[in-house]
Amino acid sequence: MFSPKKSNPSDQSSEVPHYHEPDRTYQMGLDARLPTEVFSQALDHLVITCVDLVFSHQQQVLLAKRRTYPQKSWWVIGGRMIAGESPLQSAQRKAREEAGLAIATDRFHFMGVYSTCFAHRQQSPQDRGLHSLNLTYVVTLTASEKQQLCLDPHEYQKWQWYSNREATLQLNASQVMDQLLLSLLDRVNSMQNTSGKIN
Repeated sequence: MFSPKKSNPSDQSSEVPHYHEPDRTYQMGLDARLPTEVFSQALDHLVITCVDLVFSHQQQVLLAKRRTYPQKSWWVIGGRMIAGESPLQSAQRKAREEAGLAIATDRFHFMGVYSTCFAHRQQSPQDRGLHSLNLTYVVTLTASEKQQLCLDPHEYQKWQWYSNREATLQLNASQVMDQLLLSLLDRVNSMQNTSGKIN
């Protein structure tokens, strides 16, 4: 469990302001989950928050093919925030859980917030879909981190490093979620061309 912050500053390094009152000490356990039927009902009414990570290395980005809904196709690494976490804590946790990487908070560069309405979800009834807001970060991996990276096989069928051009050929621009991925890749490419690299 994460320790509560002792003060109330904005977390400026993430570019997602996060204010945490010190009196809030309750933290949901990382393995705790709502019962499936309760969570399914919640998804009918609530917009959930996720953190997505775009891993980059030498003008390439990592795309992963997910095994489950809501996006049973190519996507980036990420998943739900847990109540009480800051965005950067969620980003670090997802990097660790899904890719086996320990990444310092100052290496996550905020790209933006994206709203995604998926047609399907993993929970029944699947055709009711899922609406999420995705806090999206880009992280430039070192060569050793790229070599070490191993995605959770329960979550992902396969993964591949793509140049911007290769990803454009792999994705289908007529599919709305592929349009989002292509937009993210364009943003990363623009950031790299502007700064030379994303530290």
